[in-house]
Amino acid sequence: MTAESIDGGVNGIDAEEFAESTPGTFRIGDPGSHEEVLPRLALPAEPHAEYGNFPVPVCPGWRKPDTVFDGARHGSLTVRAASTRGDGHRHGGTPRQDDYCLYGTDGWLVAAVADGVSQGALSHLAAEAAAETGCHALAAQLRAGVTPEELDCESVLRDSAKAVVRAVRHSLARETGETGVLPLGAVAQLASAAVVYVVVPTGTGPETGPDATRQALLLWVGDVTAWTLSDAKGWLPLTELKADGGKKVVTGTTAALPLLGRESWHRAMFTLAADEAVVLMTDGVGDALGDGSGEVGAALQSVWRRPPEPHAFAAQVDYQRSTFTDDRTVVGIWSA
Repeated sequence: MTAESIDGGVNGIDAEEFAESTPGTFRIGDPGSHEEVLPRLALPAEPHAEYGNFPVPVCPGWRKPDTVFDGARHGSLTVRAASTRGDGHRHGGTPRQDDYCLYGTDGWLVAAVADGVSQGALSHLAAEAAAETGCHALAAQLRAGVTPEELDCESVLRDSAKAVVRAVRHSLARETGETGVLPLGAVAQLASAAVVYVVVPTGTGPETGPDATRQALLLWVGDVTAWTLSDAKGWLPLTELKADGGKKVVTGTTAALPLLGRESWHRAMFTLAADEAVVLMTDGVGDALGDGSGEVGAALQSVWRRPPEPHAFAAQVDYQRSTFTDDRTVVGIWSA
């Protein structure tokens, strides 16, 4: 895909300017002074190398790269996904605690975005386990002929919660030799994750109606967010926003797996029109996006009106903006 496929926007971010910009330095407003004041490894100087010279994370069983991304087509859907370590974790030498998963099955695309709770030293394991296990559990029910309206979402979340517990116990056994059973509360203190899943019909079968809309399922736990995005309507939230125009108090608490109460999870059906995208994101992007009406919302809408080239999408998710240093993960699914 060429640079011409990245549309211009209200903030003057056009295709040519973006193509000429330095990779990994997509900025929205003031990027802050972190580039000058935070330490980096002493590596050989090369053009713009400072943007990538961060400490290697040190933690039990670390194997998570700084950034991962994907781009694909599934039926008539186009998907982009990226997860990148925030500057807070980069400079602290700690791992990316976000993750995502994509799963394509006949007639359906299943996707997940997970945000590991930062207080847990092993929350990167929770995010990975919750995203992957939940997607596989949803896909298994779809392959068995269960419709989105009839999916047993509670069993999906319980499978994901159990996977988080297994991941923590396996990691501790490998690193410390401890094989005892930890209480669920102790596991949650070490590793927990908010997660959002979406099930979207591909449009290649009877799931898509004559008006070219798709009936999709959203399932979530915690403060991850999901939106629809279109030229006509802009950003429209499908989940509750953490900050709603100052109408409610913002707190640092969130529901998260492996703890699963009756009121800690939500599901909803929504309609995805032919000219819309559904976008899942962690609060590393969602907090800056706010209600979608500000500078961040305008900038991201300008470059996500159509599916960007996958490398460009990853750079856009990793945009630089002052004070926003959390991990960033976004999955975007564009309807044809």
